[in-house]
Amino acid sequence: MTQAIVIVPKATLYENITMKNNCICAQNIADELLSGWLVSIQECQGNYYKIITDYGYSGWLIKSDIRLISQKESQNWDLNTQPYRILTKRLTDVLSTPKVQSCIISTLFMGSVVIPCGAPLDGWQNIRLADGTSGFVPAIALSTLCKQSYSHAELRTAILDYALSYLGTQYRWGGKTHNGIDCSGLTFMSYFMCGILIYRDAAIKAGYPIHEIPFAQIKPADLLYFPGHVALYLGGGKYIHSTGNLKSFGCMINSLNPADPDYRADLAESLYAVGSISDT
Repeated sequence: MTQAIVIVPKATLYENITMKNNCICAQNIADELLSGWLVSIQECQGNYYKIITDYGYSGWLIKSDIRLISQKESQNWDLNTQPYRILTKRLTDVLSTPKVQSCIISTLFMGSVVIPCGAPLDGWQNIRLADGTSGFVPAIALSTLCKQSYSHAELRTAILDYALSYLGTQYRWGGKTHNGIDCSGLTFMSYFMCGILIYRDAAIKAGYPIHEIPFAQIKPADLLYFPGHVALYLGGGKYIHSTGNLKSFGCMINSLNPADPDYRADLAESLYAVGSISDT
């Protein structure tokens, strides 16, 4: 299967394509993919490739948003075989030279994958982007941490720290960035930033590292599942989620406790499962 890599800051993945006025058009947003993420090409129609992500999501991408690469090059970008080299700030400008007055080459979102070129120098890191260009970012914006870098307690704290960074972000169907994020985008990105690939939708699915547990065993960073919705548990009955409810519309904190002012009865009363990562 042909490999490709996302070369734009954010690529929209569509559920399907259709013929309209003799042109192939995309329909129904499904997901967002970030710069440096690998995909596998399944087929081509017009200006679109049907792809599958390394976390099992399939859909259609505009051809110009990705670059075909060899199997050898794909190994350099594969986060399963290489240390995580992801940007950890909400937004990071890639600059032409290592000084703040430089021209901006690109602006990338948190979770974008890059390749470091050499060691940091004077607080700056030279990097290569997925489109082949190179530039400089503050070394502090780049992380090579992975799941094994944390104790289990530290991992749960880190997951929630990333989730809380999205607080106040608007709701966007299929979104995965601080420009807009949906409920499963929030849970996916919070775990992804710590080296864990979970299922992208609001469901527990076999083959992924989240398994169902009794509510009595819930811990911070576990996932709360409602019909068509998912949230991250904060502790003390509180949870963070990104909601499309027009009374709030965005990433916010709510409560399962009826005595709390931020209680949402519609969610609390429809909670049907709790998902957790293994403590081992």
